[in-house]
Amino acid sequence: MSPEESKLDAEIDERSNVFLMGASAFQLFGGGIERTIDKWQGNEKMYSVALKAVNIEKEDRYQTIDEYIESWNNATGSFSKINRI
Repeated sequence: MSPEESKLDAEIDERSNVFLMGASAFQLFGGGIERTIDKWQGNEKMYSVALKAVNIEKEDRYQTIDEYIESWNNATGSFSKINRI
């Protein structure tokens, strides 16, 4: 859950979903809540992308899911497009 989701009347938007995607990456690749690189099992670029996604400051996260996905794909070496509805 993004930090703003626990605040009354806070705006939940695409950047809130970006936080969730970054937090999920930490659950999958290591680090969990601690989010330390020493527990991370992906490469350093992936770590940097996930870390930016879970920034406490909403304005410092990726602004859109597409921006996050593009950065993630670049970090993993995957350039395939995801068909979105």
